Amino acid sequence: MSGNAVFTTEIGVRWSDQDLNGHVNNAHAITLMEEARVRATLAWTGTSPTPQTPHVVRTINADYDRELSYAPVTARVWVSRLGRTSYTVTHELYQDGERCVHGDAVIVNLDPETRRPAPLTDDERALLVGEDAG
Repeated sequence: MSGNAVFTTEIGVRWSDQDLNGHVNNAHAITLMEEARVRATLAWTGTSPTPQTPHVVRTINADYDRELSYAPVTARVWVSRLGRTSYTVTHELYQDGERCVHGDAVIVNLDPETRRPAPLTDDERALLVGEDAG
């Protein structure tokens, strides 16, 4: 199921994100994906996850198309799959108009008491696919 419209944001690369090879370290690219996903979630839902509304990463992957350098990154993020208790967020990181990194994260909604997967509410589902909740 196709999800929300694409959310786009610019993220600054920190000097410390680079490694001895002179490019952004692969682990820091995952952090850039996370930052983009958090910003997108805030834009889509109007709130950040809290202990009362836990959403956790079950799986994350990244494919590296080209090196990221010490320059701002344009991130594109969208919900590419919406399941019963989870959803997939697709990320793309660009520099100079070229895609450098792309990957997906499966996010699981948890029951705050049992810490087990719980169904997404109708309101959560609507927000993630860009519809008015309520």
